[in-house]
Amino acid sequence: MKPFLQAVAALLLPAAAAAQTAEVPPVLTEAQEVALARSAAPANVSSDATILILRDDKYVPAHEGSNGVTCMVSRSLPLAIEPICYDPEASRTILQMEIQRVEQRLAGVPAEEVERQIEESIGSGAFAVPQRPAMAYMLSAGQILYADAETKVGAFYPHLHIFMPYATAAQLGGLGGGPTTSPGLVFDEGKPTANLVVFARDFVEPEDTDKR
Repeated sequence: MKPFLQAVAALLLPAAAAAQTAEVPPVLTEAQEVALARSAAPANVSSDATILILRDDKYVPAHEGSNGVTCMVSRSLPLAIEPICYDPEASRTILQMEIQRVEQRLAGVPAEEVERQIEESIGSGAFAVPQRPAMAYMLSAGQILYADAETKVGAFYPHLHIFMPYATAAQLGGLGGGPTTSPGLVFDEGKPTANLVVFARDFVEPEDTDKR
């Protein structure tokens, strides 16, 4: 394991123990969180991106970017580490929903209620859906994904999310399965947040903050 990822793993161990009694997210240093966020996308995308970091259960900007891309480490589940970068259209739309999803969960709002609120906000127009295909990058080798609060997936596969509101697998040629059987799969079928997951070949390694 590379030194940077070893440092992150060391931070996760006490958080994992605490999670047995409370849903607390792993706490990363600012340098570690920025490095993980940037590693979600290739350097030519993330180097000029806005970087959000989680502080006091709220996302705040650590770096202001210039290319319209926004990168963050999402925590959709208590112990998940989900580096992700949103292109300009996804930053305008899907990112706003993800920020609310994580911040509301950390505030103790039940997941079902959070999703109901997001759905209601889409219906009212408070949250916009993409007006063109929008993309999110999840290429980081530092990803620690969970299928649910107790089922650890770890580093899944490097992949991209292409948001196509209301799309279904049938419309996209019956995609499904996984990276060994299909070039992609569809999440949130038929919903405003429907997205095609496309598997990539290579992970992006987080920058080693120990070298700074």
